[in-house]
Amino acid sequence: MDLFKAMSERKSTRAYLDKAVSRKDIEEIIRYAGMAPSAINMQPWEYVVTYGEEKDRLSQLLSKIQAERSVPCGPGTSKPLPDKFLKRSRDASRAMMPQIKNTGLAFNKFVEEGSCSFYGAPIAVVVAIDKVFPHLRYLDVGLSISYLLLAAHAKGLGTCPVGLITVYAEEIGFFLNIPQEKEILLGIALGYADENSPVNNFKTQREELSEILSWYE
Repeated sequence: MDLFKAMSERKSTRAYLDKAVSRKDIEEIIRYAGMAPSAINMQPWEYVVTYGEEKDRLSQLLSKIQAERSVPCGPGTSKPLPDKFLKRSRDASRAMMPQIKNTGLAFNKFVEEGSCSFYGAPIAVVVAIDKVFPHLRYLDVGLSISYLLLAAHAKGLGTCPVGLITVYAEEIGFFLNIPQEKEILLGIALGYADENSPVNNFKTQREELSEILSWYE
């Protein structure tokens, strides 16, 4: 698959088919994720993959905790966002809402419940980093995740990064036997997209180049 085409086509998938993904494909995708660049080649990223009954049990645990604590979806910032970022978020919500209404759930409930179930994907990937690393190394992990998302798309698979579950990192770490010296940074839903689901029938827009690029000449 052409790289530029994959970068243009790829979008988050929030409904999946009940179709198994081969272990070989998962390992190949993670192998490509490991090809990302990193400072001094430290490769600080770590991936924990679960599927089948164990993935279902993890989803049930997260859904139970979410029902008890009701953590809302949001940007996770402590200060008010500048207007330009709020506008981008609202535009994305407006694009999603007509499709999500078809599920019978309110927008926030759809995202919160979907996050805990990895949107019904057969595979849940948890991304971690050793706590010995400074926050700057999150950049390296982000590069690796980008490689993973594109590799999955090239294989005809859908993905959705899931950030909300990180507030339950302690419970996830205990369930997946992830050592306490590891920090959980993200979850990723992985599987074959249900192309007939309305929640997959939109793509959020991106800003014009002038909004993200400046020249110093």
